[in-house]
Amino acid sequence: MIYRIILFGGLLVLLGAAYLIYLNPTETSIALTHGFSIDGTMPFFLLLAIVAGAFASGIFFSLLAVRRQISIFFLARRLRRIENARQALLEGVEAGFKGEIKKATASFNRALRLDGKNIETVLALARLYLRERRPEAALRTLDQAIEYSPEDPRLHWYRIQALQKLDDPLRVTNHLLFMKARYPRNRALMGMLVGQFYARGYWREALETWQEISKEEAKGSEEKQTALSGIANCAYELARSQWLARLPEEAAATLKIVFEQDRDHLAAYLLKAEMESKKGEALNVLKSGFRRKPNAVFLLECERLQLEDDLENSTEKILKFYRKVLSRNPEYRPARWLYARFCLEHQKYDEAEVAAKRLRESGFTGPLLEVLLGELACRREHRLHEAVDHFKKALGCVERLQPVFGCEVCGRLSPDWKYRCPHCGTYNSYDLSERICSFG
Repeated sequence: MIYRIILFGGLLVLLGAAYLIYLNPTETSIALTHGFSIDGTMPFFLLLAIVAGAFASGIFFSLLAVRRQISIFFLARRLRRIENARQALLEGVEAGFKGEIKKATASFNRALRLDGKNIETVLALARLYLRERRPEAALRTLDQAIEYSPEDPRLHWYRIQALQKLDDPLRVTNHLLFMKARYPRNRALMGMLVGQFYARGYWREALETWQEISKEEAKGSEEKQTALSGIANCAYELARSQWLARLPEEAAATLKIVFEQDRDHLAAYLLKAEMESKKGEALNVLKSGFRRKPNAVFLLECERLQLEDDLENSTEKILKFYRKVLSRNPEYRPARWLYARFCLEHQKYDEAEVAAKRLRESGFTGPLLEVLLGELACRREHRLHEAVDHFKKALGCVERLQPVFGCEVCGRLSPDWKYRCPHCGTYNSYDLSERICSFG
């Protein structure tokens, strides 16, 4: 309102001055001449200065008022465009919920034409493209939005998803590194970065990332334990790659990192034993790993190494080794099963039977025990019927073998013969399957 008053006031001053000049042009020109001269009258000069100031002020405020009116006009126009864009966005979201993809895409694009910097519209369109498996279009939309809004993390997050849909691991890794520099404490971001390093075999970079994550976690927390486990696993993979690349010194140094974080890392003990040049040292590593965390793989590796070291006298050494293991770990049933299996293979039937009996008494059941008992019955006294019973139990066969019928057209199976295949609709296509049977 104030700008309108100033505008009309300035116009009135201009009109008044023009009217005075129009009434007395001759006297006004003479007065102006005397007023501008040095010996002219001072009051008229002051009056002239006031009129000139009022004239300039009128022009200035008039232009200011015009500028204000133009700004109001363009602002109202922009507000109408924003409102129309918002309405188009709502129509697009509603069409997306209804499954009308073409209409939703058209509405979102119309909203972007009306208001190209509306991030919510960009995100809605990108989500629609990703849902419809059009990652290229989503990536183009997001890249255009990032040009004028590079600081919005939502755009970068959806860009990562689009790159993942495109199966472009290199660009995903580069963008994750860019985001990591901006948000170094984002756990989800760091986890995705580790996954990308895992997929590409960048174990050193993955190890460094896990170490950064570990520094931010509280001691004793579950997240801290996860980070330490990740450090140990990445260090193991790095050590293994170094060992395969014939870099034993670097591999040994990396393995130290594994044992610093996880003293029970089974694969690290196996790799360390593999790196030992002497079989005796390798056996000591495997035995220390078994003492740290009992696992059957250590016993199998010890058995293999002793067989390779001394083939003639290895049987007694291995039996002695198993007895020593069982004396120290009587409750570890896999060791007793391996001992019974080794005795059976080397015709120590009495010891194998005793070991099998103790296994059954300890509650060890399942196919492994049934196969062991079946082999023992077959080899020792040729009790074939008893052996067959044990093998049937191991296979899950309780009563008798049952045939399975299969469709010759589509290959579908059925325990019963069918005159018409329920899947492909073919008649008289079922016959006895030669590949598969069941146990009733």
